[in-house]
Amino acid sequence: MVDGKINPKEYDFFLRGGTVLDRKGQPPKPPQDWITDSAWDNITELERLLPDSFAGLPGAVNLNAKEWQHWFSSDKPMPEDA
Repeated sequence: MVDGKINPKEYDFFLRGGTVLDRKGQPPKPPQDWITDSAWDNITELERLLPDSFAGLPGAVNLNAKEWQHWFSSDKPMPEDA
């Protein structure tokens, strides 16, 4: 952090996770059992706090729930293509 290599918002999220105080503005959680309320809070808060990196994440999870479940359940999720 002293060298400016760590984004303070990302670091705070890493330490604390996403905390949603008012779920009225939160997108509805998909009806899949594997997505816990806590996980959905983290997904939606990532988009809210870090929109440059995570814009559209809740919508992508909603639209592609089967693929996200496969990734979530995998012992070795596929790495991001560079």
